Amino acid sequence: MATLIVHGGAGRWDPRIPRAEIDAGLDRALETGWRALEDGALSAVVAAVTALEDDPHFNAGIGAVRNADGEVELDAGVMTAEGLRTGAVAGMTDSASPVSVARAVLEDGRHVLLAAAGASRFAAEWGLPLAGRERLRESARALPGSAGGTVGAVCRDDRGGLAVAVSTGGVSGKFPGRVGDSAICGAGFYADAPGAACATGQGEAFIRLAGCRRAVELLAAGLDAPTCATRLIEELAERVGGEGGIIVVDATGRPGVARNTRDMPWAWRTEVGTARWSPA
Repeated sequence: MATLIVHGGAGRWDPRIPRAEIDAGLDRALETGWRALEDGALSAVVAAVTALEDDPHFNAGIGAVRNADGEVELDAGVMTAEGLRTGAVAGMTDSASPVSVARAVLEDGRHVLLAAAGASRFAAEWGLPLAGRERLRESARALPGSAGGTVGAVCRDDRGGLAVAVSTGGVSGKFPGRVGDSAICGAGFYADAPGAACATGQGEAFIRLAGCRRAVELLAAGLDAPTCATRLIEELAERVGGEGGIIVVDATGRPGVARNTRDMPWAWRTEVGTARWSPA
């Protein structure tokens, strides 16, 4: 069964942003990703996350928050279960779609994680568009907390392929150079034969727990996707005092979502229907 889940970030959303606008952004991402499914799970998750990077309601791409120096530093990662193929970038200041650069790192295959100027040089050599530091700074969110923490997607395609993609502007006011879980394989994203997982929330907590790798281990131990998601968020709180959320899809295509934050917009689509989040 084909399944695609997207999320718009765990945390506390600005109540001035209408729920309908958040849902419209999720719907666009789901539709964009679903259309790309014919090219497999990786194409689906990258397409979905790219759509969220292009939406100023979300803390990624053009809607990202600024760091303590007023700059934008973006992280992203992608992974497929097949071959454990992985690509990630950190601290990009001049790409409105770092998830596309992360995919190129995966496709290139020489490295897993490129950072800052090296990631920008790599993107230029691959012919990927760079937005420019000033454009990203100007489009960055002026209101800390008005966007979620991260955007992401997980997918199982109808051939059994599994993939995950994630993108973020990080924490508003973060120390320059801070890298969160979204660029770290096993922490903010992971995919293997039992399933795929994508995290959002306090990045340092997911790094300490290796949260998404842990979620896939729970699937391997026999938990279904909904139970796995709930258990992971319980462990996040109990072991490292963390707050956040996670989306999970297992090898059969069953979706799972859990959070311990007030808000976490999400939506999923399968061959038999759709579902979406309910605010706390």
